Amino acid sequence: MTVEHPTNRVLAALAHGDREHWRPHLERVDLLPGHTLLAPRTPIDFMVFPEGALVGLWHAGGSDGTEAPVALVGDDGVVGIAPLLGAADQRMRAEVLHPGAAWRLPVALLSTHPSPGKGLLPVVLRYLQALNAQMAQAALCRLQHTPHQRMGRWLQDAFERMPDTTLHIEPEALSAWLGAAPKAVAQATEQWIAAGAISRGERGITLRDREQLARRSCGCHQQVRE
Repeated sequence: MTVEHPTNRVLAALAHGDREHWRPHLERVDLLPGHTLLAPRTPIDFMVFPEGALVGLWHAGGSDGTEAPVALVGDDGVVGIAPLLGAADQRMRAEVLHPGAAWRLPVALLSTHPSPGKGLLPVVLRYLQALNAQMAQAALCRLQHTPHQRMGRWLQDAFERMPDTTLHIEPEALSAWLGAAPKAVAQATEQWIAAGAISRGERGITLRDREQLARRSCGCHQQVRE
């Protein structure tokens, strides 16, 4: 996909003049699973706009280095927002979960080549509202719902943010995201397979029936969309 017609929703929401302003500086990159885009308390060099990749955000808040998964970023958003808001770093780790393409923009250009139009800030602030809603609903879901329900909500969150219908994720990683024991996640996976919503293979989890996934889930995903 060209930067003139981006599938990333933040880039697509920019006014034409603003997008044209940044176009020469946007670089197309391929993101591989396990790659760390951001490390906590480390200067941020790029804003990254996924278009096929899925990125997981982890909050690094524990004094012992403990991290907690908090949100997913795909073609709905951007990673590395802090410099746009006046901060050099943030307390998040961003790791690629599913491989795919992205655009990246050097953050140094935010000050050396300011946009003549309204720029990125209003668009990014709207995205931050959606990101905060996703994080809050996910936290509530982990407190109130079963591993089966949490998995349904998380899969909807993931597949809504990526064009692929197969998600490359290991069971151990999925357990961490759901806050559930591996045995409970395995049972939940089998339940979703039996319902016909997904299948599981060597390449990962494949979405088979989006409507079935939504119908049998807890409703947390729909709460955020509304």
